[in-house]
Amino acid sequence: MLKLNKILMILIIFSLAILLSAETSGEYGFQLLKIASGPESAAQAGTGAFSSGEAYAFMINPTAGLFAEQRAISIAQNYWIFDTKLNSAGYINTNGKSSFGVAYRYLDYGKLENRTDTGELIGEFHPMDLIFSLNFGYRITPNQYAGINVNALYEKIDTASSYGYTLDLGYTYLSLIQGQKFSAAIKNLGYTSAMENETVDLPISFELGVTQEFAINNIKLSSEMKMIRHIDDDEFRAVLGTKIELNKILDLKMGYKLNFDAENFTAGFGINLKKISIDYAYVPFEYNVDDVHVIGLSYKF
Repeated sequence: MLKLNKILMILIIFSLAILLSAETSGEYGFQLLKIASGPESAAQAGTGAFSSGEAYAFMINPTAGLFAEQRAISIAQNYWIFDTKLNSAGYINTNGKSSFGVAYRYLDYGKLENRTDTGELIGEFHPMDLIFSLNFGYRITPNQYAGINVNALYEKIDTASSYGYTLDLGYTYLSLIQGQKFSAAIKNLGYTSAMENETVDLPISFELGVTQEFAINNIKLSSEMKMIRHIDDDEFRAVLGTKIELNKILDLKMGYKLNFDAENFTAGFGINLKKISIDYAYVPFEYNVDDVHVIGLSYKF
């Protein structure tokens, strides 16, 4: 067990060193990998995976499903910027010791005009992104958890297309302080095919986070802070999120994004009706960019 712990720590340190020293270069695609799929995470600025009841919470961190101890099916409709739509669906089966999940994400850009260099309209095209994910999580010790996502990718722009696969690695450590978790994730490691003889690079990222949960009578509060470093971006970013559960019926969520170009505050709420949960997230954008609305439905059994 000590050897396994050392291996995990070496992998985390080595990957962090690579990402911190990397400079942006090349053409990066599959930006769908960086978008929060469900309303719970979107309302908390990309955090909240460990307190989420959504089946695809493992997309945020591959170990997140281990903390739900449930079977659940979730679907979400994300009305994204510029009239694009993102559909998501997922299934998770977990018992606290191990977890298995599947999910898909489909980003529909709608029909776009195809014009020549002189501006002449010659037709329309329909770009899209599609991601299919498998998740496996395992509790190594009572306070250490590990998980992996395997993602199959497909992207199409006009007549050109690219496919590939990625791996997400996650690790979570339960602190000696009650309700506290430390987490790390290396995401989007993999391979893609060329698109019209041009290489498509992946938006590899490294995330470090800390979560703290509190319970006061019938009120449960969960807050998370996470540092993010994308290899296709020279800026460090941070996200903060909070979820307040009232009597296990109503959830209030809010978040804040630090050092993002056109995003800052996020908010949302959830209603829990026995085995069914309904969630909504609002993500405003600046600079006359359309605001984002996310609606989700989960069934737990």
